[in-house]
Amino acid sequence: MSLSDSSHYPVYNSGGHAISLGDLAEMVKEFLPDSQITFADEGGRERSGNYMVDNSRLIDEFEITYAPFRQRVLEIINEVRIDSGLPVVTGT
Repeated sequence: MSLSDSSHYPVYNSGGHAISLGDLAEMVKEFLPDSQITFADEGGRERSGNYMVDNSRLIDEFEITYAPFRQRVLEIINEVRIDSGLPVVTGT
């Protein structure tokens, strides 16, 4: 969380790195090799609409950093597994 008395801009984008669903699926398969993930279009690279999102204002002004996608994918997988009573997987 970042707190400030004022900001340089009235609006900030919180995203900033576009990634396809296919790329996310490949990360999931790194941790869960038996996963069966399919898409109507090859590779899940349908238009996401976020290719022009730039979060540099937010990062520069408030010195925010985001965890890498691979790390977040593993965290989400394990949150779901814990909620389902399954053992966690490790990042190898």
